Amino acid sequence: MALPNRVYVPSAVEANGEVIGMGCFSSQATAMNVLRDHLKRSHQVALERASIAAWEVDVVGIDAVTVLSEYECRTCPVCHRTTFWIDLERFKAHCYGASCGAWVEESSVEADVINCGWPPTQFSEQVDSVENAMQALRRIAARAEAAGVAVTDPVFQVDDNVDG
Repeated sequence: MALPNRVYVPSAVEANGEVIGMGCFSSQATAMNVLRDHLKRSHQVALERASIAAWEVDVVGIDAVTVLSEYECRTCPVCHRTTFWIDLERFKAHCYGASCGAWVEESSVEADVINCGWPPTQFSEQVDSVENAMQALRRIAARAEAAGVAVTDPVFQVDDNVDG
């Protein structure tokens, strides 16, 4: 069996600066799945950043590593937990909270359009700025809470197998 020329390493950084290594994988998809699973629990551990790096096997120096994606953690505008992760390379954000799944991303079709949504209620909206997207998500959460339903209620449970 041939060894891979490249390995993928997901990691996260805690608020105290400690790095959490999550393993070394032969596929980027596996590394991303491992990272996503860890991000779902970011409200239990104070995480600030996360990334996936590709390491070239048998290469020495700075050319050995390429950071493929970097994420920063924020408080989710819907469920108010620290499970809202923003991809810093291209603007895309997703809440990995089990009862949320809120998302924001730039439109791949229309310039200057930001899409956002909250899957448990099938809410989606197109706006002209990230700030307006965050406001739209706060509004939909406020409507649910005004109706007497906590946004973390199991009725809003999202499917863990959905890619985000």
